[in-house]
Amino acid sequence: MNWYSFIFSEKKSHRFRRHLIFWVLWWMYFIVTYFYYLQTGLQKIEFEPWNFPFFIKSVLLLSLHITACYYFINYLMPQYLFKARYTALVMQILILAFLILLSSYLIHKSVLPVINTAFDYNPAIASQNIWWTSITSGLLSAPKVISAAAAIKLLKRWWLKQKEKERLEKEKLMTDLELLKAQMHPEFLFSSLDNICLMVQKKNIGSASMLLLKLADILSYILYECDNKLVLLEKEIKVIKDYLVLQKTRMENRLEIDVAVKGKPDDKMVTPLLLFSLVENSFLYFADEKLETNWINLEFQIEPAEFTMKLIHGKTTEPLVPSANENAIAKAMKRLDFFYPGNYELKTTVEPEIMMTYLKIVLEEPMNEKSIYTSEEMNYATV
Repeated sequence: MNWYSFIFSEKKSHRFRRHLIFWVLWWMYFIVTYFYYLQTGLQKIEFEPWNFPFFIKSVLLLSLHITACYYFINYLMPQYLFKARYTALVMQILILAFLILLSSYLIHKSVLPVINTAFDYNPAIASQNIWWTSITSGLLSAPKVISAAAAIKLLKRWWLKQKEKERLEKEKLMTDLELLKAQMHPEFLFSSLDNICLMVQKKNIGSASMLLLKLADILSYILYECDNKLVLLEKEIKVIKDYLVLQKTRMENRLEIDVAVKGKPDDKMVTPLLLFSLVENSFLYFADEKLETNWINLEFQIEPAEFTMKLIHGKTTEPLVPSANENAIAKAMKRLDFFYPGNYELKTTVEPEIMMTYLKIVLEEPMNEKSIYTSEEMNYATV
């Protein structure tokens, strides 16, 4: 059993243990702060003898605190506080305070004397003013434990909401990744297949087979390997190179490509399709005119603990789909914030005829499976 399960789990065994520890600690505090009296003369503090009658009385008063506490956190908080019904909550608290005071008075007036008589016990605290002792043990003590329990519940509720928010954000990112995998433009696929068919018809079998293998590798990577949370950086770069070759063929060689990889990828890992999506986004700026020549310059700088990508390309005056470009950058930022919080730098520079994208990632500890929480852990605990 780890600390998370102990605090947040709704299993009966875990709940029983944490509730028992909570009430034992409160019981110890209560008997130390309440069951004492002042000796006359020197005003020396003395505690009531810890015997069996004392144990019965302390447990009896503790049961009053337990009842009031669970009524507040299990009924008043969900019904009034969490629903922002503050006026009704104040009224309910006043009623609860009156009932606590009345119950404490009845216990001191009727029950405790019976216990003292049954055990032939006459403690000095019994001779004190009943109303004052009732206020001290009930109206002044019960709010302390109720406040502590409510604070714990609110803190746990806030914590679980934060984790739920993280979980939903992760699910959204995974959904975005699935959409990214499925958004390969049909125009690109059909044009690539058409070019391959034309090459086959012209009996240019070598080029056709080469392009077909590259297209198959891209589709295989997107459909299968991108299901993992991380992929090899080397594979991501290879898929980008294959994609650029296919795009150049689709654009009838009206695309000039310059790709440089400085350093060794080795076994470095990266979030799948993160770099690919930025490269794919650059084609929103390329002109479709037959006589227009486009260009793209891509450089990867790989170091032991980080890598950078510089993407520079020509552009038309405005992107072909302006909103798509903004969405692509925004989604890339969200994925970077989630998987590499504080460990990345993304900058875009747009000029009239050129655009540059600079990405730097520190390869330390990207977000992993620890962000996934079970349904049991996401349940709100009582205390």
